[in-house]
Amino acid sequence: MKIRQELCSKIRKPLLAIGLLLPQLASAESVVFSGIEGSSLTTHSYLGLIMPMEGKQLGNDWYRKFVASSTAYGYQNSERGPTVNIDGRSNGIDAGMGRAWRLESGSVDLSATVGYRDVKLNPYAPANDKAGNLFTFNPQLMLWRQLSGRFDTDLLANYSTGTSSSFVRARIGMRPTERYRIGIEGKWLDGRNYGVKKQGLFVALKVSEKLILELNGGREEPDDRNSTTYVGIALSTNF
Repeated sequence: MKIRQELCSKIRKPLLAIGLLLPQLASAESVVFSGIEGSSLTTHSYLGLIMPMEGKQLGNDWYRKFVASSTAYGYQNSERGPTVNIDGRSNGIDAGMGRAWRLESGSVDLSATVGYRDVKLNPYAPANDKAGNLFTFNPQLMLWRQLSGRFDTDLLANYSTGTSSSFVRARIGMRPTERYRIGIEGKWLDGRNYGVKKQGLFVALKVSEKLILELNGGREEPDDRNSTTYVGIALSTNF
């Protein structure tokens, strides 16, 4: 019997930061974004680039997307007898394109990427887990809507055919001033043998016309063990 402690979605998180930032950076030529989010169970880092197609405007037309990411995670397995701690690492790259629409009180973004992942498991790869070279196809939907007053909401949802994993993040935010946004977030990760829920807070600060800093944190709850704390930081700059 296999006991999963935690297995983080291997390619979902690289696009989280830009999901919040696109409405604010819609006039930018291109955007570079990076970040890291971690807990006692997982650590995930990423670096990405979003570029509008020639003659197009970012946030309201076609664009190209490139992301490199790395995830470290752990779980338990008992298929060989005694329960063994399995350490995993997934490094990968993703590339694709998308289309964004700016609406009167919101925005819609549809994109898809293809990716390559190098998954390593130690001390061994369980029979019902995937390791080695994996290729993925990853559709994604992002929605943002302005609510009454200074409140707004956004939703990000995506799926990976290679890892059979999905990710959903929902946020409700408030902008006390034009320079920063604060709010609450919920995240749901699901795969073949795992499920994780996260609830937390976030703050995004417009440091300058070209730089946005985001901090987030809260509680992470795997299906089969006690919750733990997660924290993250993300940066984005346009050029």
